[in-house]
Amino acid sequence: MLAIPFVEAAEEQTMDVEDHSVLGLTELLLKNRQKVDALAREVALQAPIIPRFLGIALASFSIFSLTLALLLTLVATENLPEILRGAWIANPARAIASLWLAYSVGMVAATGICLPSFYFYGLLSGAKITFLQVTTQIMKGKAATSLMLMGLLPIYVAYVLGMIVFQAPVRSMQPMIYVGLALPFISGLWGVRSIYRGFMQFADTLAPERRCRRGCFLRRLTLACAACYTAVTPVMIYTLWDTFSAKLL
Repeated sequence: MLAIPFVEAAEEQTMDVEDHSVLGLTELLLKNRQKVDALAREVALQAPIIPRFLGIALASFSIFSLTLALLLTLVATENLPEILRGAWIANPARAIASLWLAYSVGMVAATGICLPSFYFYGLLSGAKITFLQVTTQIMKGKAATSLMLMGLLPIYVAYVLGMIVFQAPVRSMQPMIYVGLALPFISGLWGVRSIYRGFMQFADTLAPERRCRRGCFLRRLTLACAACYTAVTPVMIYTLWDTFSAKLL
């Protein structure tokens, strides 16, 4: 009789441990976003899951950037945008490495730059929030962005491969390459939604008599900071690409 509750408790504990792993968090981000939001608010779990969210993001951005770079090697040089053409002509292998570093490092570096702003705006709204909580929410949004990117990537690759096989003209190929370069920012809208949903949970830390007014203020600050982050990220990626690729010329 006592063995049954013990087994159930063990199974529940195992499930919780698996939820905190990289694969468990990935599955929750795809299937149960509400539970991820709840996990991100638990103080004891924030320090362990931050590097796991970061690992999900880095792995996905690396897969994306390397896939995109290898795809560009199949495109005729004259079809490449001017910002990529010189580096690809000089040394394709190093151009691939530069594109990979620009996206992988740039996405993370932009997050580090914008983290203090998110924390400051959260405090300005009156919400009781710590820097660790802010970091957890941003990393959660970054992981959500990267998973959406993985979902869009096969569709994009199939479409561009079709254009390469059927020798699409330059006027059709170059816009699609720009779409590929912008794909992380398109999928980033999903990450911004995740960040917004996570930050709005902290409205319950506001005083009841000010919750409605301050909650609206928190909403606007979160959207403003997300817009700032969206503007900083492409600048960071382009700067890193320009820096790395300049050594190739």
